[in-house]
Amino acid sequence: MKIHFGGYGFQGLASIEYLGDFESESRMVLNGLAGYYVAVERAMGKKEALYRLSKFVDEFFVTLEVMDSGALSSKKIVSGKLERIRHCCIWSKSNHIYGIAARDSYLDGIAGETELSAEVFNLETRKVELIRDDMREVAAACISIPGLFAPYNDVYVTTTYLSQIPVSFLSEGDIVILNLRNLSTDKPSTASEIIFRAMEIRSLNYAKMILANSSCASVRVKTRVHSDNVFDYLDQVRRSV
Repeated sequence: MKIHFGGYGFQGLASIEYLGDFESESRMVLNGLAGYYVAVERAMGKKEALYRLSKFVDEFFVTLEVMDSGALSSKKIVSGKLERIRHCCIWSKSNHIYGIAARDSYLDGIAGETELSAEVFNLETRKVELIRDDMREVAAACISIPGLFAPYNDVYVTTTYLSQIPVSFLSEGDIVILNLRNLSTDKPSTASEIIFRAMEIRSLNYAKMILANSSCASVRVKTRVHSDNVFDYLDQVRRSV
């Protein structure tokens, strides 16, 4: 049995509150920010994992917010539009905003063998693969978010844009943490948001199609996490540790 654990953008973090039910499980398939948290937690403990995750979200918040294309509070509307324009200008010339060193600074001290796996998309072969065995590589693969950092080892990106949650390697008896974004309260208003939304709808449909043809059990995530409440959510998780 494997646990499939992750999610798209800030919403991916909502999986963390379900991790306690599976602390004894070593076979997990991960992606996104929640996957990174699991890898660090297993390697360095919960407090260090929360510290690094919170620091990561804080440092890269603006770009993650643009990529999340979630609802902005009224105070952020103007700056949000300007940031979207700035990011689109950068993405027209490059596939990432930050360099490898910025990503690798969040991998310091992560080491050891593991049964955890990171679900990734290989940009060369156009196939979904698993990165496994090495904890540092698993963590790196989970935060190799398209548009944020360059692909890991030049070819691998986490599968949050493909299927939101890691569902490409389901087996009978597996458990999926069903952490899909809710699009009903998030209406795109700019060209960049429409593009991200189209990608997101495709990823939702892909995940639902795979799940519909599987016999896996699922645990539905009810909490909604977005740019307006992500720091409050992380504080809530920190208080529960």
